[in-house]
Parts: sequence; C-alpha cells; structure tokens
Amino acid sequence: MAIASLAKNFINLLYPLHCASCKKPLEAENDSAVCGHCIGLIKPNPAPYCVYCGRSIDTAGAACTDCTKNRPAFSKTYSACLYEDVLKELILQFKYKGKLALSGCLSGLISDFLYDNQDILEGVDMITFVPIGLDRMVKRGFNQSKVLAKHLSDSYGIPMVDCIEKKVSTKNQNELSRQERLSNLKGAFRAKAAVNLKGLTILVVDDVMTTGATLNECAIALLQAGAANVRCLTLARGL
Repeated sequence: MAIASLAKNFINLLYPLHCASCKKPLEAENDSAVCGHCIGLIKPNPAPYCVYCGRSIDTAGAACTDCTKNRPAFSKTYSACLYEDVLKELILQFKYKGKLALSGCLSGLISDFLYDNQDILEGVDMITFVPIGLDRMVKRGFNQSKVLAKHLSDSYGIPMVDCIEKKVSTKNQNELSRQERLSNLKGAFRAKAAVNLKGLTILVVDDVMTTGATLNECAIALLQAGAANVRCLTLARGL
C-alpha cells in the first residue's frame, strides 16, 4: 500500500490531477476526479416526489400535473439529483467528452440515493439501460447509461441485461422542445427477442430524465414483451 501511494504521488507530480468541475488541483489519492467542495455543491432531488415520475412536488403521495393527465407506462421513476450547475457539467464531460474517470463519482451519487431509498431495488429481477443509436455509439465509444447500470449491477448483485434496442434513428432529445420530445421517440424502442422478460420486475437506468419520454417508451417496449413491472432510475432530473 505504501509503495502504491508513493507511486501515485510521484505520478501526480508529473501529471497533476485537477477537479473536472473547478479545475483546482486534486490530491493524488483522489480517485473520483472531482474535489469534495464541488461534490458538496451537487443538489439532491428534493422530496416529496410525484408518485409516478419522481419530479419534486409540494404534496407527498400525489401525482404531478403531467402524470395526472397522462399516466406513464413505468410504475415509478426515481432521480437522485438535480440536473444543474456542477452535476450538469460533469455529466456533459462524462457523456460527450469521454471522461470515464467520472463514472465512479456519478455512480456514487446514485448509490448514496439508493442507501436512503432502499425500497427502489426491492423485488427487482433485472437491471437494464436506455440504448443509444449506432451512430452515437460509434461517435462516443460507449453508452453512458450502460456504464452507470453496470456499477449498480456490480454493487447490488442484480444481473444487468442488455435487453432494449433502438429500432429507428431519432433526433437528439436535447435539441427539441418539450412537445417535440414527447413525440420524437414514439415506437423507437423494442425489447430484444432473445431475452425472456415474462413476469420480471425490471429497473431501467438512464443518466438524465427531463420529460420522461425516453423512459416511457422503453417501459412500453418491456411491458409489451411480457415484463410485469418497470421502474426507472436516473442520476439527474432536468428542471
């Protein structure tokens, strides 16, 4: 251990580590790529939540206006933090700049949320993730939601299965208005025929939820393939 610590310190002298958010130097032993101060600025998604989409609302045990009008296909979505400021910057770096070193920090935020909300994983048979199109996979080299799902699978011993595929190419959701987002992904996903989902409770993992259109379409695909229940979990919730 002492030798490994000395080696880390020596390497840090040659190639200093910096916080991915504030850019200040990090200690050699910091494996999260983010300083403690910046992690402390990340805001949790404040309770109480909508009983369906997990949006922060004023009344416990109630549904938000959107879910009251159009109940989603998933039984419940949970979001750990708010998609703003420090966390937004970290997710963008992770997702679009390939900074996989941030995966430990981001997964840790989800784990902290699960520690305080242990009912989320009760009865879950399988973890899966929102797929991305082939063009985006080639460009990025990885699926950020799959990376987060793999961390959860390894941490909690629940099998992760790649069981959703995108069957049509769509526009990027972040380029669209709310109404366009809701229609952009209609029928875009399907469950993989080789995977038996009958009667299973499945947790779908994604990085960010805004309108919930992506997760809703994934839930529809899984339920049509025989899943009994679909829950969703995201790192962040867009305002």
